[in-house]
Amino acid sequence: MKKRLFIILIAALMVLMLAACGSSSQSSDQEGAEAAESEGSAAAEDAVHPYAWLGLQDMPECSYLDILSTKHFIKESDMYIGGMSYVSKETNAEDGINTFKEDESSKRYSVGGRILSINKNNKTYMEEDMSDMAESAQEQYTSAMENGTNLYGRSFTGTGSEAVPIYSEQTDDKSEYEYYEYHYPELEESGDSYIERFYLKDGDVFAIYNKTTWGDTVIESTEIINKMSGDIPEGTFELPDVSDYEKLEL
Repeated sequence: MKKRLFIILIAALMVLMLAACGSSSQSSDQEGAEAAESEGSAAAEDAVHPYAWLGLQDMPECSYLDILSTKHFIKESDMYIGGMSYVSKETNAEDGINTFKEDESSKRYSVGGRILSINKNNKTYMEEDMSDMAESAQEQYTSAMENGTNLYGRSFTGTGSEAVPIYSEQTDDKSEYEYYEYHYPELEESGDSYIERFYLKDGDVFAIYNKTTWGDTVIESTEIINKMSGDIPEGTFELPDVSDYEKLEL
């Protein structure tokens, strides 16, 4: 009888020990999961927003900004200028500090700090060597992208909805689109101003309106984006032969 009672007590004790171990294991697993979740949340908070260096982190994520934030893209646009009836076709490409811009009458290269501006109509060009600043500029861009420094000084103003200025006046598209507006406080300190609005269509940026004010001079333009890609054609940043062009001094 005493032996049976001893066996029963031992069995009960083992059951209690197993239950305690199971509870401890579950508690440990829960604590580990909570710690991992906390670390993940902290990492997410510490992560640099990919649009932060552009000053555009208040905008929703979209394909245009995803590509723009890499500073490696080629863009084709229609430019509508306030007070003018014609539409200018433009191509812009950027790869780090290297840039390329072309419209119907001109090309402009900035490659490794060497700046070359070509007038295709009268076959003239101007050039400037700023290669001594190229390395510093590259470091500045790289640091801004990594640390989320607002390199351009944009400041978020707010959102709204309206027909796209200039574009709606010169086309049949009178629809209203949501926009995100930015300004540049540093310019305003000098008495000038620059307003920029990004208009969204089908969840992506399709138009950018700019209004620049210098004293009594006001310049307005709207860019309609036809193509935005990270696939830059080979040779885009190769400086052309200008031996048949006349050099103009700056």
